[in-house]
Amino acid sequence: MIQLIPPYFKHTDERGSIIGIINNGEWRELNIITSDSGVIRGNHFHKTIRELFIIIEGEIEVHLQKVIDNQLCENEYILMVKAGDVFIVEPMINHIFIPKRHSRWINALSHPVNPNCPDINRIFLI
Repeated sequence: MIQLIPPYFKHTDERGSIIGIINNGEWRELNIITSDSGVIRGNHFHKTIRELFIIIEGEIEVHLQKVIDNQLCENEYILMVKAGDVFIVEPMINHIFIPKRHSRWINALSHPVNPNCPDINRIFLI
């Protein structure tokens, strides 16, 4: 459902530090997202797009749930992410972000979103 990505490389010396965030995958679209606390972002899933998230600052409650035949399935998985966390959300996983304080993150997509036919799907509950 979610793949947490540990740094693949760390180096620190008198000049500062370098942290290797990710060294695999192909990312075709990059976005920076800023949100204040208490808002809801996402609440959608993608049929083909994989998403990489790099949390720059803040703390975000992430809700994830598998989608089968346009229905939410299995139990909802909730985790807290914070600055420095890196993770990938796979296709067919509904994802909701609720920042707990002002937050910024980088979002990378495996395919660019086509404005004429975006791979952004929502489940509407009755």
